Amino acid sequence: MVPHGQHDYSTVRLSRHALERFVERFAAQPATAADELRRALARTRRLGRNPENGAIAVLALYRERALVAIVQQSACLTVLTWNQFVPRLAEFGRTKLPRKWGRLLRRLADEPPSS
Repeated sequence: MVPHGQHDYSTVRLSRHALERFVERFAAQPATAADELRRALARTRRLGRNPENGAIAVLALYRERALVAIVQQSACLTVLTWNQFVPRLAEFGRTKLPRKWGRLLRRLADEPPSS
């Protein structure tokens, strides 16, 4: 179970483009890329929604690096690094960078409390 404020997108369909970008941008092994990306998407924080096409940007961590996945209609379309996503913040309804960035990343990295 994911903590309050986080979402599990590990069951979305992964497009070939998203897997290729994940391997390219995060140096993942092609043979295990799908499993690794699904593990990263199991704990995400929603960053915003594009009102034009309904796509959702979610923030995840992979090997202590920020990863932004663009999800639309239960499919992960692409994967971006944080620096690649920053110029697109306005497309997803954000005018500023998220506040308390360190705490946001720590909460994604912390192990969820076991119940």
